[in-house]
Amino acid sequence: MSKPTLIKIAADGAQLPADAADWVAVHLPQHGLTFTRTSVVDRDVPHAECEAACKALTLLGHADWDLPTIEELSLLIDRTRHEPAIDTDYFVDIQNDWYWSKTPAAWSSASAWLVNFSGGYVYGYPRDCDGFALAVRRAGQ
Repeated sequence: MSKPTLIKIAADGAQLPADAADWVAVHLPQHGLTFTRTSVVDRDVPHAECEAACKALTLLGHADWDLPTIEELSLLIDRTRHEPAIDTDYFVDIQNDWYWSKTPAAWSSASAWLVNFSGGYVYGYPRDCDGFALAVRRAGQ
């Protein structure tokens, strides 16, 4: 799987060069997705708190941010890196921990899929356990 193109986005919505030092989001143009550059929560919290933080976010003039699906979140895994397994030139202060998706686990609605950016692996875990969250905005929202 090829790595997606990443574009830094300024607070005013302008696209920035890769070496820009001040950005608030990262756009994946081929997927029509924009992610926050860092977690929307500053500590480990349960799934419901991560989802609420994403939905409460107003950024780039938009208030329709969401918790990503597991497919969307998995796009950010960089298998050439570890601890964290995400491109830290674009995503900052990423914990070597799990990041929740909104995708429920097939075996139980009390669990959800997540990405652990320590090693870049995907698995499901009970929603009452603590984790972090990147918010996503989808094109056309």
